[in-house]
Amino acid sequence: MNKFFQGSLACLLLAGAANAADMPVKAMPVKAPPVIMYEWSGFYLGGYYADGIGEQKGSTPTFTPGSHSGETNVNERGTAFGLTAGYNWQFDPHWLVGLEGDFGWLALDRTNTEFNDNQLVGLKTDWYATARARFGYVTGPSLLYVTGGGAFVHTRDEFGGDLSTVGSTLSSFTTASWTAGGGIETKVSRNWSAKTEYLYIDGGGANNFIANPRGVAGVPASFDQSFHIIKTGLNYRFGGPNDEGFFAFLTAPVMPSNHDWNGFYVGLNVGEGISNTNAVQSGSFPGQTQINGTGFAGGGQVGYNFMNILGPKWFAGLEADIGTLRIHAMMNDWFDEEAQFTANTSWYGTARLRAGTTTGPALLYFTGGAAWVHSTDGFMPIPTAPTATINSRTGLGYTVGGGTEVAINERWSAKVESLFIDTGHSMHQIAPPSAFGADFKDRFTVVRAGLNLKLW
Repeated sequence: MNKFFQGSLACLLLAGAANAADMPVKAMPVKAPPVIMYEWSGFYLGGYYADGIGEQKGSTPTFTPGSHSGETNVNERGTAFGLTAGYNWQFDPHWLVGLEGDFGWLALDRTNTEFNDNQLVGLKTDWYATARARFGYVTGPSLLYVTGGGAFVHTRDEFGGDLSTVGSTLSSFTTASWTAGGGIETKVSRNWSAKTEYLYIDGGGANNFIANPRGVAGVPASFDQSFHIIKTGLNYRFGGPNDEGFFAFLTAPVMPSNHDWNGFYVGLNVGEGISNTNAVQSGSFPGQTQINGTGFAGGGQVGYNFMNILGPKWFAGLEADIGTLRIHAMMNDWFDEEAQFTANTSWYGTARLRAGTTTGPALLYFTGGAAWVHSTDGFMPIPTAPTATINSRTGLGYTVGGGTEVAINERWSAKVESLFIDTGHSMHQIAPPSAFGADFKDRFTVVRAGLNLKLW
């Protein structure tokens, strides 16, 4: 599913940009703005802030007699920040290749008392790094690109231990694997550029715990991880004229653009949904588990922008969207065969305010408002727990996020954005003899790319 999302993002951004650029542009009724040459080639340095999501899954072999075949799931949202260095070759007015590396702190730290068991399970990360190639389409002041390469993440897994007698086992290691993603980068002056970028990092499955609680001695419990990094960054390109000053990203005037952002627009989007659902055991026992899963997200949006809010650099707008959200997550709990968790979604919608700044050819914005998600979650009925409950509901909650939208020509624009969605919680119960339940807290992240058409 992650490969499908990355391919979809690449096709939507690059193919859409190229097709829109080839469309005839209507003559402007006023004098055209002066032509500015935007140079992308050269060495650059930058910094970024990011949202990070870590997903960990532990399991044991199903073919070993006496070993428990269930899973442990941990997912955690946190922050990341770091430095970027790279080099671009703009080999054609509209096409670019480059190399980029980054190094940063990835602050993910979560340890749970495993659901209905006196066992600890946890995930912690310290640092990560990537070395990637970039390939993209240049609109002039903006770059739409895909990226991929190698990735390294230093992680610590925690597992096992009876809380009353012995501590858990910690395993710390550095994974070497791959990463892929894409994003948008746009000039805020001749030398400064801002970007929104998504990276999926495969954390691999190199960690085994020989201590297998509740199972056969010596049978390993294998853990693997994956990570989602959603960046907001600022880069400085060396070389060329710097007549606007080093802090031009704060002081540079709005650049000319033939795209009038003010007014109505409609569009389509495609991306990935990520489950951040947490099931917290009801009653006096403090157990919990997260339910990991990803799926396709896609739909349409409509909105209206109000430009020149509090000055020529600021804007506000309203946007609503609706679409499919096909997250499918299921897991058998560790050592409790009657606890088979499920958390699925079918559609989602939002109604949001957008507000931010414009460079002229681009919008850099925050967004937030109401959100609806139709979800189906609970405990699956199985022979040992035929009265377990699954409920379908349309949850109403809130969403917050942000992104970058750039003009392709006078009517078309492209964007990359992320949304965090919280639609509340629902209680589910397993009847005697087990007689335990959980509060399912429904939280999701959507990362998506989109194309908009300006109407009037």
